[in-house]
Amino acid sequence: MDALSLLFSPTVWIIPALYILYWYGTSTFDYFKSQGIKGPKPLPYVGNMWGVWKKNIPKYDKEMTAKYGRTFGYFDGTLPNLYTTDINLIKSIFVKDFDHFVNRRTFSVKRKVFRKMLTIIQDKEWKDVRSSVTPVFTTGKIKLMSKMITECANRLVIKFQTIAETEGKLNAKMQFSAFTMDVIARCAFGMTIDNLGEKDDPFMTKAKVVFNPPANKSPLILLPFMLPNLLGFVGESIFFPKEFDFFINILEGLIKQRSNSTEKYNDFVEVATEAIMEHTKTVNGKQVPIWTREEVDEIVTSQSMLFMLAGFDTTATTLTNSAFLLARNPEVQERLYKQVVRKHEQFGQVNHEMILDFPYVDHVIHEVLRMYPPLLRVERVCNKEVTYNGIRIKKDMVVTVPAFALHYDEEYYPDPYRFNPDRWDPESEIKPNPNVFMPFGMGPRNCVGMRFAIEEMKIALCTLVKNFRFFPVAETPEEMQFEDGFIGVIQPIHATVGIESR
Repeated sequence: MDALSLLFSPTVWIIPALYILYWYGTSTFDYFKSQGIKGPKPLPYVGNMWGVWKKNIPKYDKEMTAKYGRTFGYFDGTLPNLYTTDINLIKSIFVKDFDHFVNRRTFSVKRKVFRKMLTIIQDKEWKDVRSSVTPVFTTGKIKLMSKMITECANRLVIKFQTIAETEGKLNAKMQFSAFTMDVIARCAFGMTIDNLGEKDDPFMTKAKVVFNPPANKSPLILLPFMLPNLLGFVGESIFFPKEFDFFINILEGLIKQRSNSTEKYNDFVEVATEAIMEHTKTVNGKQVPIWTREEVDEIVTSQSMLFMLAGFDTTATTLTNSAFLLARNPEVQERLYKQVVRKHEQFGQVNHEMILDFPYVDHVIHEVLRMYPPLLRVERVCNKEVTYNGIRIKKDMVVTVPAFALHYDEEYYPDPYRFNPDRWDPESEIKPNPNVFMPFGMGPRNCVGMRFAIEEMKIALCTLVKNFRFFPVAETPEEMQFEDGFIGVIQPIHATVGIESR
């Protein structure tokens, strides 16, 4: 064989080609090892994510932390991801040096509405939208929406009374999902929906697909991590199913209708529109609107959709977990009931004023969120290389706090598997450090609707505990179980508790 023939022989090129492919899929894998940081061994291209779609993330994260320590290296595809539950590192990244970690992870989302969500946008655009949306959740605005929450809670009481009289047991997740969708329909969209939770109800059937897409439980979940730019081309149909269009169409129609109306609704769409339209910038010495009306409409639609995405499943899950933990801890339930009754006698009803100064219900909700944080992981992306105690975090690298591993660390939370609301009492000797409590994230980029969510949960919990007693039945698990899969919000399973009227 002459030299020219040899040069064009497939045999000559296949080995270098394979080497290049291998190198490309593993070239970052010495990043943590070179710094002496432990972690699981990654696989080419997929990193440590192979099989993640069938893992139980709460258990998986606790096992990984127990094996490799509070800070360890992980790879999302070929991207280095520093996992940490170290209190000092968390405080530095989420608060002290926030300007180095302003953004969350994104996947080049190009689809209208989604591209403008607070969780997606970055840098100055995020700061502008965040500052314009924040006034929606002032005490005064929440107080106005609180009346609507109370109406929804009272409607839930009627439904629960029927269930208590007929079945005597409650599919908690299903019923609380209908309640939180009712609250969102009222407070975000200004709508009252009478058949929520009934068979073939389009709001609930489509919401189930939106919040738990099949791709999260299949190898398809690897695609955006292995090929981050893919989502902007063909991946959006996989991770943003067509059921989203149902809610987008409602919102766009609602916003168009409101633009021609003088009626006051005091809901999220109305308040957000006013706040965003008032946001200005200086041009040639004059104050002018930052956004055009078309841009305002898209931003409002985006944040209204996010209101639903962030508030529906997280709150429904937390109320489900609350009912379960109260059923399994009757002494806590009775103590809460007695305090609710005393408060009710003072105020005459469960409302915004009643729950303002009510420490014990705060302690109960904090402990539910501590034991079962709805968001499994909290992430930030580094925008400028920084070093902490010898750990180098490079630009574009992700830092992740696994919430379950953090909330079950015995040094931060003694006896972590015990449901103990008193640990949140300011007089408690074991009062937790606020830097290790992350159900809503932490720092300037925490959940903008946190205060609304707490208001909703407190009103719902006080209303229900005053009227009903929860207790274990044969179907109630000894410990709450959650679905497997690469899901963003924990999904309780077998969440059935007994219910009776007081």
